[in-house]
Amino acid sequence: MVYFFGLARKIFASLIEIYVTPDSFFMVKFREIFEQTRLVHNSTTESKVWSGGPNMKYWPQQLNFAVFCATQGCGISREIFDSGVELPEQIRAFYKFHVYFTVRRILFQMGGIQSVSALPGDPTFDPSGNKYDIASYKRICAEFRIAPTSDFRFTGGKKHRLGSVYIGVTGHGPMKTGTAWPGGFHKFSDEGGRAANGNQLYFMRPEDRPQYDWFVPNKSDGLTKAGIARINESIEALVYCILGAQVNVRSSIIGDGGRAKEAQTEFLTLMESAITQPDLAKSVQRYQLTVDEAKVRLNLAVAPMAWLMPANMIINMTSVVGYNNKAGSWA
Repeated sequence: MVYFFGLARKIFASLIEIYVTPDSFFMVKFREIFEQTRLVHNSTTESKVWSGGPNMKYWPQQLNFAVFCATQGCGISREIFDSGVELPEQIRAFYKFHVYFTVRRILFQMGGIQSVSALPGDPTFDPSGNKYDIASYKRICAEFRIAPTSDFRFTGGKKHRLGSVYIGVTGHGPMKTGTAWPGGFHKFSDEGGRAANGNQLYFMRPEDRPQYDWFVPNKSDGLTKAGIARINESIEALVYCILGAQVNVRSSIIGDGGRAKEAQTEFLTLMESAITQPDLAKSVQRYQLTVDEAKVRLNLAVAPMAWLMPANMIINMTSVVGYNNKAGSWA
C-alpha cells in the first residue's frame, strides 16, 4: 500500500461535479465524513488496546476499511482521480461519485440490520468506540476477499503509530515533544506519571494526515468481481438520483435558477436514501422504472461488463408521463 497525501480530502472536501450530459454538470457538497481520524490516546490502557492489534471499534480503522473496499477492493486506483489515465470527464466524475457512495454504503452496511454504525456529527458517534456489527463486517470482508483480521490501522505515524507525545508545561498547556513512549521519562497517569513530579504524559496524538489515503492504490490491474457489482450499484444510484430529482421537482437539474437548485437539493436527499437502501432488488427495480419512464437512452459505458447508463440525463418534462410526482412511486 502506498500513502497519497490528501486525495480523499482534496476531492470530497469541496464541491463535487455531477455530470448530467457529457459537457454539463451541477455542483453539490456531500456530507463530510473524512474527518475526526486523529485519535487522542490519554491512557496506557487504551493505548495498548490500540497498539495491540487491529480493532474495528476505532472510527479511523472503519473509514480506512471502507476506503480500501471502494478503491483497491474494487480495482480502482488513484490514476482515475489525478488524470493518470485518459477518461472523459463524465466518466471520471462518475468514479468520484462511486468512491464516495460506496464508502458511505459500506459504512452503513457495517451497522447490520440494527444500523448501529454512526458518522461524524451523529449523536452516537464515538471515534474511539464506534459501534459496528461484526457479522456484517465479516460479510463485507468475504465480498472483497479480505481477511477479517486485516490491519487497517495507519502505520506511518510516530511512537508505535500512536503519534506524538504531549506533556504539560506550566503556563503553556500541552506541548508536543520527541520523548519516547513507552519506557521514556514521561508516563500516563495510569502508569505513574504525575504533574507534581514533572513526568506526566498528557496524551498522544498523530499528525494531521489523511490516514485513509494510505489505503488507495497507485495503480490497478483492473476491476474486480466485487468492483463490477459495486459499480452497478453506483450506476443505479447516480441515474436514479439525477432523474428522480428532476421528476420530483418537475424541473431540469442544470442551471442556477430556483427550480434547478431545488432539484440539486433533491438529488442529495435521494442519494442519502439510496445509501441506506437495504433491499438491492428494490433498488434495481426503482432504477429501471425511472429509466423507462424518463425515456432516456442507455448509451454510456463506464466500465467493461458494467451496466450502461444514459449519457444525457436531462429530462424533457413534457414527455415524462405516468408519475405521481415522486420518483420510485409511479402511478
